[in-house]
Amino acid sequence: MNNFYNTSYIYKKLKNFITIFLLMLNSVFTNSDQFRFSGNIDLIYASRLSDLSTLRLPYRLIKIDIEHIKDNISINGKFALEHHLRTDATFLSSSNPEDFFIDMREIYLTYSAQKYELRIGKQIYSWGNVDENSPLDIVSPYDYYYMFYRGTNKKLSNLSLAIDYYLGKLKLQTVFSPIHSTNRLPIGGDDFPIELPIYPSPSSILPIRENPFESGFFASYSTPIGDISALFFRGYDRIFNLTGVNVYGHGSDFSFPHVDILFSFRKTNVFGVGGVFIYDRFTIRFDHGYFSTIDKNFSIDRISTFNPSYYDSLLSYPLNEKANYSQSVVQFEIQLPSEINFSTQYFSHNKIDYTSDSLPIQENINIPNLDIDLDQVTPELIFMPGMGSPLALLTNSALIFRLDKLHLDGRLSLSITSLIDLERNFNSGNNFGSLTELNLKYSISDALQWISGITKINDVKNHPDGNEYPFNQMQNFSHARFEIRYYF
Repeated sequence: MNNFYNTSYIYKKLKNFITIFLLMLNSVFTNSDQFRFSGNIDLIYASRLSDLSTLRLPYRLIKIDIEHIKDNISINGKFALEHHLRTDATFLSSSNPEDFFIDMREIYLTYSAQKYELRIGKQIYSWGNVDENSPLDIVSPYDYYYMFYRGTNKKLSNLSLAIDYYLGKLKLQTVFSPIHSTNRLPIGGDDFPIELPIYPSPSSILPIRENPFESGFFASYSTPIGDISALFFRGYDRIFNLTGVNVYGHGSDFSFPHVDILFSFRKTNVFGVGGVFIYDRFTIRFDHGYFSTIDKNFSIDRISTFNPSYYDSLLSYPLNEKANYSQSVVQFEIQLPSEINFSTQYFSHNKIDYTSDSLPIQENINIPNLDIDLDQVTPELIFMPGMGSPLALLTNSALIFRLDKLHLDGRLSLSITSLIDLERNFNSGNNFGSLTELNLKYSISDALQWISGITKINDVKNHPDGNEYPFNQMQNFSHARFEIRYYF
């Protein structure tokens, strides 16, 4: 039975949450110097514009932030209750009424000294200089269910150690994690607008052969006109990639083979630079990242997972991918009269070079959700960047606009955001794939907000990629959203 509807699993997660929470409260009330407890409750409803049907996507119903400070040591925690709309409203497949799970998003210990700060635990990092879509924001993986949200809401935490060191105008942050962290990808069965071409089974993912350690540093230096920064990070990709194919036969007979399609995570080194420059009402931000990635699975030999007593011989074809690519984001902001803020971003992804071995197989091979003739596949064409901005999965070039306007002494805010795909539309006439979002936020009181929004997807029906074009996949995602948010 699925863990989501498994009662013992829910109770176990709830028990763990309560235990951690009570331990933290016990520490607070026995040795309390400073204690902060805050959060919010969100009641959200979203429906498609096409037929007014309900969008079945998870959302965080409750978020709780806890901080306890004693002397120069603090404990920080962020918890969320994620709600899922039931697919079985009749209770015929399961009688379990639970439709949520508890997410311990962050929990870490901080030691603060005069020139440095040390943190250890589950943490979310934000690297880079632009507001969103930074190619340098690569430490924390992304939660694709929240990819249209802003800030840390769309990120997952890492179990890691971080040290922030301050030397005059220089700040240096170093990060180390003993665990490889991956993006949370939709696996079907819900209304997420983008589908992966294949959903591999866990058994088809090769484990990382080396220690999965990840580490890096981010340095920033303040000047009178802004900040400049540089970084280096070494880790493993956040998204799986095709690593090779194993073909099994019986002895020398390969007339009825068993084919095993294998996936893994490439090792990637990231070098980056960026900056923020401010002049009067103008702000310019930029981030540029250079990515060098290699598939470390030089051998993918293994015993057949299907009928190994019969399939006792092997032909193995590892891809041995190597690639270098770069990503850049430039952001321009200006404060206009009448409390209007305007910002625009230009994003670009460029594959610099690529090498791999071929897949010399003649037979057509059927993979669930994907029919391909491996003899006709060029590995370079199916290469996906495993780190960097999540925009690279949608397009190689995009333009983003955002306009914010305040009314009623800041109680009412209006915002318009538009993402326009540039690279994929040059051969599609004057049609541009785009996503436009209009949001309204009204503060009824200091603790209560009403939020509503409309998201419209513009698809390109005559696009050469057809239904594989991401904005065509998202055409049914156009929706209206209504939200009541209470802060405590």
